[in-house]
Amino acid sequence: MLEKVTRNLLSEIDLMVYDMAGTTVQEGGIVYKTLQTSMQNDGMAVSDEEMHPWHGAKKEAVIEHFARKAGTPEAELEERVIRVGNAFLESIDEAYFNEASPVDHIDIGLLGYFRQLKNVGIKIAFDTGYPESIQQGLITKLGFDKIADAYVSAYQVPEGRPFPYMIYNVMEKTNVMNVKRVCKVGDSVRDIEEGRNAGCGLVVGVLSGADSYEELAAAGADVVCERVTDLAVPKPRVQVNSLRLPDLS
Repeated sequence: MLEKVTRNLLSEIDLMVYDMAGTTVQEGGIVYKTLQTSMQNDGMAVSDEEMHPWHGAKKEAVIEHFARKAGTPEAELEERVIRVGNAFLESIDEAYFNEASPVDHIDIGLLGYFRQLKNVGIKIAFDTGYPESIQQGLITKLGFDKIADAYVSAYQVPEGRPFPYMIYNVMEKTNVMNVKRVCKVGDSVRDIEEGRNAGCGLVVGVLSGADSYEELAAAGADVVCERVTDLAVPKPRVQVNSLRLPDLS
């Protein structure tokens, strides 16, 4: 049973930080399947069960893990990670950006929902484990560039999820000072861990992608819902005019 999502849930939030694949981007798990295949094609044994815990991780970290597991000598490790990473990038670029690509918004009303949030004063940001070129391509392809206040790739910070650095990066870009007024939303355990590690005031899991309700809740999600658009848009905020003291001179 899902947590009840109340209308006031986002009333104290200034910034939403959304994951991409499986959270705001419907891509059918292509990114994970492509990475798994790229590693298998290079001679690594990677089962579906072994791949699952790596959802949301920076791709080089995943490749390095399975390369070590396959017994890659230390002297050859970097070369193998680069080789598999390049093969992955070539394949994912074709899968995402060819004319027949199935990649789309996670919900038909997603952009309208984002505009509603912005109309009540909430900023929108995206963070991802994608390399910068893939993220930028998706941002443009899906029209997120028209609504995003900021976005960041794990390749632009010292460490990706579950480290909190991407959240701090978009807070800096959007001039949001208080992390307690930030909501992190994602479909993987690593997303939830990222939000918790950053100290976000609200961490939300969604069931549109990688992980289950039980996994997201166990990782520390405050709320779990079917998809991002299930989070109710709060009422417009009342603008309080600052008082002017009378001139007593």
